[in-house]
Amino acid sequence: MSKLLDQYKKLKQEDASCIYLFRIGIFYNIINEDAKIINEKLGLKITDLGPNIFKCGFPVSQLDKYILLLNQLKIKYQVIDNLPNSNISEYINNIEIKKILNKISNLDMNNTTFQQAFNILLDIQKKLKDLE
Repeated sequence: MSKLLDQYKKLKQEDASCIYLFRIGIFYNIINEDAKIINEKLGLKITDLGPNIFKCGFPVSQLDKYILLLNQLKIKYQVIDNLPNSNISEYINNIEIKKILNKISNLDMNNTTFQQAFNILLDIQKKLKDLE
């Protein structure tokens, strides 16, 4: 955590008005004063990690959702991504594949019209193409 805190402090010295989203594994973490602001604006829960260290965050699969919210609120932010993208792509792909499989397994074939089935297949095809 000390490397992250050092990086955070350096970035805040360069631009104190910016909220920094740090990717750590499969989550984006927001720390200290930035976490307090995000908690107030978006309601993300703050976790106390020790003396003067606070964080909040969200899974990488939710990045687009939070970027949209930050943009809507006109909050200046920067995504700090210190990890290779391949792990994140694999994680997101697995989440999307799980959603597709859940959609298929929850189908009630006795009460699904041809048009509904066709639309579901089109939706699945689009999601699979987006994963490529």
